[in-house]
Amino acid sequence: MRDIRISDEVALVLTAEKVNALRTGPDPGLTRCVSCERRADADAEPVSVLAVRHPTPGDGTIFNVLFPHAACAPSTVTDSEVVFDLAAMMERMRLIPTVSADDEGPVAAGLLMEPMFPDVEKAEAPANAYLAAFLRHGLPLLSLHDIDDLTPVRGWRAVITPGERPRLLRATITCDGPEGRGPLIVAADAPIVVDQGWLRIVSASGAIRLYAGLLGIGQSSDRDLMTVVRAIGTAARRGNLCGGLIDAVLIGT
Repeated sequence: MRDIRISDEVALVLTAEKVNALRTGPDPGLTRCVSCERRADADAEPVSVLAVRHPTPGDGTIFNVLFPHAACAPSTVTDSEVVFDLAAMMERMRLIPTVSADDEGPVAAGLLMEPMFPDVEKAEAPANAYLAAFLRHGLPLLSLHDIDDLTPVRGWRAVITPGERPRLLRATITCDGPEGRGPLIVAADAPIVVDQGWLRIVSASGAIRLYAGLLGIGQSSDRDLMTVVRAIGTAARRGNLCGGLIDAVLIGT
């Protein structure tokens, strides 16, 4: 049985879904202890959950979850002086088109969204902080059973415009920001390459499936459709995937 140690104060700053996902696994699985820097195996030895609170511009905070050996550090909440700039992070997103199909052909168009940090797992604001940001802005956590039956998410919108050459389009994704501050730009004028089938689905439905929480897909050398589909499923099983069905508008395409 896994021995994932989560203190009451850490549980208070995480979502109930995240706490349950950490206890049941498979994440964090094999990781590196942030205290001694040796390998830690959450399936074979006690591991603590450490929540690091980062300041954000505008006097806000965001939490980054780390994993030390239980013998190296207890589960606790600590503070960092490193500022986590959510707006800057969100404007540097890579968008990867996806298509879901049944026996009769393509049925749903989607976009997989991931940050463009070159080594995001070692950055000061890694994947779990990025995922938490989207959860706070209304993208729900997805289980494996949710992937093909996404819930419509209010306040999120994709605008697709022509690019500089055939099949190249530009996508801007926004969501409702804090009250009185207007929409928050999540992905700004990001390039995507799609075919006419993807465009027809979006035109007919006025919506796309949006997935967020994955890392490294954009840098993969064998990024075919099945690689993306498997990565989405793996992220959902690990409790690292959020998303929803969002409104989409085609302009001039």
